[in-house]
Amino acid sequence: MNSRWNAISWNRLLGAKLAGILLSATLLATLIVVGVPGFAQEGQREARGRRVNEKVKPFKIIGNVYYVGMSDQTVLLITTPEGNILIDSTYERMVPWIRESIETLGYSMRDIKILLNSHAHPDHVEGHSLIKELTGAQVVMSEADGEVLASGGVDPGQGDGRPRYKPVKPDRIIRNGDQVTLGGVTLTAHVFPGHTRGATTWTMVVEENGRRYNVVFWGGIGGIRQPFVNNTEWPTIVEEYTDTLRRAKALPCDIYTGTHGAGFGLLDKMRRLEQGEQPNPFYDPEECRSSIERRERDFREQLERERAVAR
Repeated sequence: MNSRWNAISWNRLLGAKLAGILLSATLLATLIVVGVPGFAQEGQREARGRRVNEKVKPFKIIGNVYYVGMSDQTVLLITTPEGNILIDSTYERMVPWIRESIETLGYSMRDIKILLNSHAHPDHVEGHSLIKELTGAQVVMSEADGEVLASGGVDPGQGDGRPRYKPVKPDRIIRNGDQVTLGGVTLTAHVFPGHTRGATTWTMVVEENGRRYNVVFWGGIGGIRQPFVNNTEWPTIVEEYTDTLRRAKALPCDIYTGTHGAGFGLLDKMRRLEQGEQPNPFYDPEECRSSIERRERDFREQLERERAVAR
């Protein structure tokens, strides 16, 4: 494995790293970046009107769950005695940042055995190909989003029909309720159609200081880009998303994350955790429930607007 790690795709990895460095240098020359605790100044800002995406200091959320992503794109590392599990890969150019974060925590990229996913949009899976090459990790996806991943991001009803990233064929297809187990750690898949047809929320139980916590990694529960009324590409979207929200509300949830940092108050909770706040600021069952209720309100309002236009 060492020779493979040294030989495979280093040109791609270095290219992604250099691209990030060059982009950062250009942006730093034109932007005044205000220092924020936990941020690296070599961070990258995306185009005007889009989310700011900068590297953040990796940290433990709770138990064996670590945050190794950026301020916008969430990447999670779950450690086990027999290797580690990674959820999402973000953009390929960010893979060096993910690797650096993992190593900062004292772990090795080579120990990633399973690569999970929230949904198959480029900002969450473009790096899958490179991570797969570098680690040999088993790629696990839902059936619907696995088809999108294998096509390189060709998503029916969205985009122009051209590939958006390097295709990766999943090693294992999971369905709703299936489990992924490694080193005594088990995650359960909840396929929640909506943001994509195969968007997958992962849940697990974490023990810390003699207490058990239900942890939910939301896989894209809102932000529907599809029309609800007269959707010929996805005629059952209203029924499927209604069922998604019903099942999401029923999940036991003590601690949760989302696919984007702003969606679960990442930076605020990170600072409070760093300051030693107790109980753990990521422990927020009430907000977990409220987040789904907000998604449901958004859905009802959008559906009513579309029905009114159709009438």
